[in-house]
Amino acid sequence: MKKALKAITYLTNLRLEEQLKIPTRIILVYLFWKVFHHFASIRGTQLNRLWTAAMELVGTGYAAITSFLITPFVQQTSAKGINIYLNSPAVYKVVWVQEHCLAIPAMVIFTATVAFYRGKPNQKAGFIMLGLAGIALINVARLFLLSLAWLYLSPYFFQMHHSLIYVAITYGFIFMMLRWWIKRSTTRVNAELISKPI
Repeated sequence: MKKALKAITYLTNLRLEEQLKIPTRIILVYLFWKVFHHFASIRGTQLNRLWTAAMELVGTGYAAITSFLITPFVQQTSAKGINIYLNSPAVYKVVWVQEHCLAIPAMVIFTATVAFYRGKPNQKAGFIMLGLAGIALINVARLFLLSLAWLYLSPYFFQMHHSLIYVAITYGFIFMMLRWWIKRSTTRVNAELISKPI
């Protein structure tokens, strides 16, 4: 009986400690991201030139994919750099795929949280790749739907989805992935702890 009580107490304390570590790590990762982004945004620095070139490359890729996918729904579309040009019979509009449209902070938070949590390195790497692919797919769907909304629907509808709905979907996906990873890792560790003699 004493051994079982000791094991339950240990697991309860471990869970509380882990519960405090996870949000702390996410906050620290986000703060690190904000500091990095501040320095990467200082114009004229080498870091800014590298960062701008990387974001331009990623934005161009997103714009090209979105332009390709939206072609059946628009009379004429094209992508040049980070711009998606939409031409329907009555309207001509441009969507700019700027840095904040790329879900980079979401990817950083997801990657760092999984990387800093327990687990085997090869499993972490595979899970990170899966999560990043999921975030990228959500982002392409977001750009696709926002392009259609920008072209055919009211500015209010566009703004509400641009600023709120798709951000909630992206972070909801990240939360579900992280929850699954943490639960999976914690369950494995608990099973190992319970099977060990005290």
